[in-house]
Amino acid sequence: MGEATKVVIVNASPKGEYSLTLQYARYLVTREPNIDWSIIHVGEQLTDMEYDKAWFDGSLALLEQCKAVIWATPVYTMLVPWQLIRFFDLVRQAGRNSVFKDKYATSVMSCFHYFDNLAEQWLYGTCEDLGMHFMEGFSVDNIDLLKAEFRSSMRFFMQEFHQATLNRTVMVRRSNVLKDVSSPVFKPTLGEASAAKKRDIRTVLLTDEQNSDSNLSAMIKVFLAAYPNEVEVVDINDFPYEGACQGCLRCELVGPCDRKDGFQDFYQDLVNTCDVLVHAMNIEGRYLKPIWKLFLDRTFSNGHRTSMMGKHTCYLVAGPLGQLSNVREFLEGKDRVGKENSMGVISDECPDSAHLQALIEQLAVRLDRACRAKYQKGVNFLGVGGMKIFRDLIYGMRGVVRDDHRFYKKRKLYDFPQKNLKNQLFNLFMGVATTFKFVRIGAYQNMKPLYILEHKRLVDSDRL
Repeated sequence: MGEATKVVIVNASPKGEYSLTLQYARYLVTREPNIDWSIIHVGEQLTDMEYDKAWFDGSLALLEQCKAVIWATPVYTMLVPWQLIRFFDLVRQAGRNSVFKDKYATSVMSCFHYFDNLAEQWLYGTCEDLGMHFMEGFSVDNIDLLKAEFRSSMRFFMQEFHQATLNRTVMVRRSNVLKDVSSPVFKPTLGEASAAKKRDIRTVLLTDEQNSDSNLSAMIKVFLAAYPNEVEVVDINDFPYEGACQGCLRCELVGPCDRKDGFQDFYQDLVNTCDVLVHAMNIEGRYLKPIWKLFLDRTFSNGHRTSMMGKHTCYLVAGPLGQLSNVREFLEGKDRVGKENSMGVISDECPDSAHLQALIEQLAVRLDRACRAKYQKGVNFLGVGGMKIFRDLIYGMRGVVRDDHRFYKKRKLYDFPQKNLKNQLFNLFMGVATTFKFVRIGAYQNMKPLYILEHKRLVDSDRL
């Protein structure tokens, strides 16, 4: 037996040693022989805005010396926590990206499988951009580790990962290399100010933009000029954040967020009083600017309640959105699960300024019309699948997350099929009837007209 393989577990959970995800990672390294492992508590150390520089330097030293990295991270708001994004950013700012190069990497992600695919996709791409050799990891639930067969698979996986590290096994790159191209400069033609703006629809525009000469700034100006209502512009950089979400669940169990910076009241006042929420966002790396992740993670102070349900939104995005399907899926998933009624996502990649200006102007007018009509979009797989995960999660924890439970109950989101008495009686009857072959043949022969009977009756009538 040769020298032990040095492995670093990067724990992105702000809960530190009490992290559920960390227990999975610790199981991996403690069940594999000849492993010398250590932990970097990134989530805990970088939760507050101030951090220990000596700790950071020591973390880089550990990464420099190791052969492999296991990213242990929960999934917050469809991605890794802001703390891990911040860690990558701090390493880049220090000019130390080389500490990751040629290391083997994998991940353990804990969540209830709510858009964990986007979190893994981002981590995969970020690590591959840094020259790491990434092996597909585990996305785990809260009780998986308690199952003997799951632990057996984890031990096999760790053996494979260890051998890949020792043998320098070639890994398939899963992410596309990002093209280093800038969007065309957007030069709109702004005319005279339109008629006086209406005030009956409260509209808020959230943005991270601080550069008045940027494409996003120009997009915002076009939108504000074309939109027929007054708009309150909020720069999310300006909020005095005490720190990131700590994952403590105080908001679920007690009510008030443990942070004392007032974000919970600020956000709840924002979403409870606005009718329309416009997002103007810059892309950075493989996601939005990190300030958006800090902002979005802190919105968990509202629990699992879909706070924008029934409201209307849109997204103005500057950056290579066309190269980042995960960012577009995040925006669409956020819209569909929350029933936000997004009227569109427009990026600045359009090469024709006149065409881009027309798109934004049309979006602004349509957003107003949709809000006034109380238009409700349909849902797709992202919305239905995401909401079913939340539905089952909240119902299973209803004795603990009482505010969430009341929210879901009041809005009839507990749409379990076993609670549909009419459907249950129908299936009971058909279950008996279809034991007879002549009934099955009759059902087959009449399936098409019977399937659309009620719908056709409505369409052919004069009912609205």
